[in-house]
Amino acid sequence: MPRTPRDKAVDHLLTIYLINDAFSRRKLRFLPETKLQKLVFLSEKSMIDERKKGFNFYFVKLIHGPFSQELKNGLGRLLQTRFLNDFGLMPTDHAKMILEDFQDVIKRNRTFFQKIDTVNEHFATMSLQRLLKLVYAMPCGRGRTIEDLPLRTPMLYPMKPSNVVAELEITDDEVEDLLMNFNPEAVKELSQAMSEMREGRTLTYEQVFSNLY
Repeated sequence: MPRTPRDKAVDHLLTIYLINDAFSRRKLRFLPETKLQKLVFLSEKSMIDERKKGFNFYFVKLIHGPFSQELKNGLGRLLQTRFLNDFGLMPTDHAKMILEDFQDVIKRNRTFFQKIDTVNEHFATMSLQRLLKLVYAMPCGRGRTIEDLPLRTPMLYPMKPSNVVAELEITDDEVEDLLMNFNPEAVKELSQAMSEMREGRTLTYEQVFSNLY
């Protein structure tokens, strides 16, 4: 089942929250993408285990364990829109601002974000080698572990609506606002509009975003 625009907005917000929490409360100085993939996998799994719809990434097994191409693509977008620094995936001031702007969403869905807090508490500061060893040893049915699975085996995927018992609450307006912030073209157009204003030339809202629809 393909991810909806709502799913993508939620995934971006949860990913930024996870990264910011790892750097701020867990005092990381550098976050390898391989470790991030595992932290998101563990967070999503903890939600799915309780049939809660938070993260919506599709994970398969690759050489270094669970991997999501959708998450990798999302990181590229977060880098493009300057929510993360190229070096070490450190969150920028822009990331901290978006989390502050969406505090209502975070407070409204505290149980989802607590899942991320718990994963970071146990695994964010763990060495990558030890984390990979732990993930490889996780059971996956029929007496097997993740390490035993063939490459490309599906690991996690979004639940069917009929299996969901709790879904992260977010309004259509909040989704639209998030998607605008995570849209590289929108960020570029907004930056252009601000530049025009500094030069004394103003654009209407319709003119700024006319090429985005």
